Amino acid sequence: MVGDGTQLRTSEAATALNVSASTVIAWCRDGLLRTTRTAGGHRRIVAGSVDDLARVLALPDGEREPAMEALRRRNRGDQAE
Repeated sequence: MVGDGTQLRTSEAATALNVSASTVIAWCRDGLLRTTRTAGGHRRIVAGSVDDLARVLALPDGEREPAMEALRRRNRGDQAE
């Protein structure tokens, strides 16, 4: 991924994170991924936020939850939900 503003479809983000599309949607709603909407109402996920979440998911258990909360706080202002 590239943190240059590239936007991914839900399925592309799911493939990059090795999870289901429904998990990606839940993470978008939870504020773990930054999203925008197309004119047609389709969700697009900012590629840089996928990279950020992948790094957080790779952290040891004790460090993961505080880092996830920090992502939520940072992303909440960017959500288009």
